[in-house]
Parts: sequence; structure tokens; C-alpha cells
Amino acid sequence: MFRRLDSGLPKDPVYPTDLKGLGYFINHEDEIRSIENQKAYFKFFLTKNDRFNCVQRESMNAIRTEVSNRLVRLGLETIRVPLGAAADEPNLPIFVSANLETKKHVVVLFYEHTQDLAIFAHRIIGGKGGINQGSAVNFVKYIQAQTFSTENVDSPGIILANMGQLRWWRRGQKAVTQTTWLALPQKSAVDQPYRFNEEKNTIPGNKTTAEHVNTIFNEVIENLAHPDVKFSLIGVADGAVQVSLFLNNEKNFEKWGKRVDAFASLASYFHSHEITNPKFGEWLLKRGRAYVQSEEPVGTFLCDHKGSKRVHAYGCPVFSSGEPYYSETMMPKAHRVVVDWFKEVAADPEYENPQLVRFDFGGEEDEVGPQTWDEGASGVREVEEVEGGEGESEGDKQVEKDKENVRAE
Repeated sequence: MFRRLDSGLPKDPVYPTDLKGLGYFINHEDEIRSIENQKAYFKFFLTKNDRFNCVQRESMNAIRTEVSNRLVRLGLETIRVPLGAAADEPNLPIFVSANLETKKHVVVLFYEHTQDLAIFAHRIIGGKGGINQGSAVNFVKYIQAQTFSTENVDSPGIILANMGQLRWWRRGQKAVTQTTWLALPQKSAVDQPYRFNEEKNTIPGNKTTAEHVNTIFNEVIENLAHPDVKFSLIGVADGAVQVSLFLNNEKNFEKWGKRVDAFASLASYFHSHEITNPKFGEWLLKRGRAYVQSEEPVGTFLCDHKGSKRVHAYGCPVFSSGEPYYSETMMPKAHRVVVDWFKEVAADPEYENPQLVRFDFGGEEDEVGPQTWDEGASGVREVEEVEGGEGESEGDKQVEKDKENVRAE
């Protein structure tokens, strides 16, 4: 019998942690390009070995430092939650406006659970579009250029929640995402990833995305924001679902509902049939909007709160995000439209979503009808009865006659 000693296993790859060392630079268009070929973007598939590719990508995530530095220069600061946690204790970083306590209006972003703090889409950061567009930088800049009230010329405050970095790496003493966890240094390139311990590798009050949403509301906003602050919420993917679930809770909505101006959900999978709190459902219809993947121009009205033949019912009007495929690229394309709507809502204390109607012109297959997936416990619409038979149309009868004729022949 033979066995391979640890000393004979392939060594774990190690890459530089700066752009220049990795062979990249930031050009005048704010895009990351290869030093050897300035027309080339970031290359993930260096080898056929997935471990090498993933570790290189994690080293490339040094761009997180660049994004953080840009946000700090814009007036944001990093705080740790739970509040008061020491740097060497399990903690989760978030970004907030430096003068958050003076802001009368705050925009809160709950992003996807797969991304690092303030990172929107690596496919944009490492490709066409650049760092500012693929991160929260442009989003923050646009908010800071707005005023949500004629009485208050100050720009809104900002809170960037951290839905992704919920794992605590004890050796590195920092919070990491699942993607980073799988790329942490190992003894060899073929070792299994570190085992995840639910007690030692989690952060108090932030073990799950649901807990983190609760922490943002009941700890960060309650203790750091102005007592009379009004805030607008943006949720993306799991962030949208968890905010919806939080407000759907009667106690939470009773406490926070009056202070929430508006809620924009992007790429959500929380649908109207899941609403159990009538007060939240009524409020969502008036001050909520859903943005979904669509090839239509950003901001195009798609359907009302009841949904359509091709769009789920979200309990509020549904609009196009301008992005047909990826949820992670929806915010870079739709954030201006969302913030403009927040501004419109904030200007009118009695605001309610207008009654919009969509007209589609085309054949029968293009007609907009009520959705079918939320009807009934089984999720399948029952066949309607028609004259002359139970659930059997004239076409079905003709098919049966044709079958009989074939058998007769």
C-alpha cells in the first residue's frame, strides 16, 4: 500500500495582493486592464485548475480596498456591528455617512448576499464599465448630488448594509463572503476548504441575512440616526426578500412603517401571495416598486401589483431595470431611476403610486393576462369548465375525433 505524504502534495498557489503585482492597472476610463495587453480586461481562467483561478480572483479582490478608499473620500465611514465590537472580535463592517445623526432622510441599501461590502458586480469592475460603475461609488455620488426636500437642502444620508460578509475568519480576524471562504490559504492546493463552525465562524446578531437586516434597523438606525429620520430602502435579490419579510412582521411594521418613505425591490423573489400583514400589503401598494430583469428601457412600466402573463405579482407596480440577465448588474443601471423616485416620494407626504396601465399591441400570445403561478395552493390554475364538457375545449374534441378516425382506418 502506498500513500502520498503532505510534503509531496502540490503547494497552494500564492498571488500578489496588488493590481500591479497581478499584472493590471487602472486606465483613464477607470477600467482595469492588463499591463501586457492594454486592450485586455481581467482574465479569470489562468489555468485549468479551478483552485488556482479562484485564489487569483481572491487576490484580485484587493480592489475592495480601492473602493473603500473612494467611499471614505466621499464622506462615508466604516463602523463595526455589533456596535462597540473590538477589531479582534467577530464583527461586520458597514458603511454609513459620517454625519448620519444630522440627516433627516437616509437611503439604506441591502445588497446581494454573495457580494463584498460596496461591491455591485465584478463583471463590471473587472470589465467594461469600470470600478465606480461596478461598485457603490457612482450610487453614493448620485445620492449626494440630490436634495429630498425644499426645506432641507442637505443631501440624504447613506447606509450600506453588508449582506455578504457574514463568515468570520478567525485567523485573519475579518468578515468574509462564502466565495472568499473557499479561497482562503490552505496547506496544499488539494486540501478541503475549512470547516464552518456555526458558533466560532459567525458574527453575533449577524449570523444570517435576516439577522443582519434586524441589526441595521434595531441597532444601527435606532442608535446612530436622527430620531425623526425618514428613510428609503433598496433591496436587491436576497436583500429585497429579507427586507420584505422584516416589514411583513406586524411588530416590525408597527415600529418602522411610519418612518419608511419608500421601498424599491430589485430582483426580488418575495411575491404578493406571501404577504400576511394587511397593513404592509396596503402600504407596499402605495409606496413600493419592484424592478425586474427586462430588455425594456430602464424605468419602463411592465405591470401593476397583480402581475401579468410574464411577470410575477409583487404587490406593487413593476418596472424594468434595464438589465435582461444578471441581478448583480441591475443597480449600476437602475440606481438613478430608483433614487429619482425616492426624491419624488419624499417631496409629497401624501404620495401614492399612480394608477398606470400598459398597452401591448400584438397577437394573442402577446396579450397580458393575470399570472397563473400564485393561484391556488398547488400553484397551477385549474382548467375552466366550458359548455359541452368539463374542461374540454372544441379543439380537444376535434383531436379525439381525429384519433378515432385513425384507429378506424
